Amino acid sequence: MLNFRDVEAPSGEKATANIEMRVKPSDKGRISQAAELSGVKLTTFVRASAAREAERILREHQMTVLSERDRETLLEALDNPPPPTAAARDAVRNYRARIANAG
Repeated sequence: MLNFRDVEAPSGEKATANIEMRVKPSDKGRISQAAELSGVKLTTFVRASAAREAERILREHQMTVLSERDRETLLEALDNPPPPTAAARDAVRNYRARIANAG
């Protein structure tokens, strides 16, 4: 359920940005009815609903979910890393040479 108090509570940031959109009358009717049943203004309902969905999507995209097999493979590689390849050793040497010559 939406927590409308979080949306209405002062956060120190002043609401100055606008979002404008057109909606079908039937959508506005349903949204208005839901806002009324929730006991909040239409703008509060829309703002809270959009903010909650935005947070859900952002969280979803910031998280990587591994299968059990991938998790075990990752943990094994972290616990017992393979030795560096020749290309990795060359890259480190080149990096250190550039840093040493940068000054």
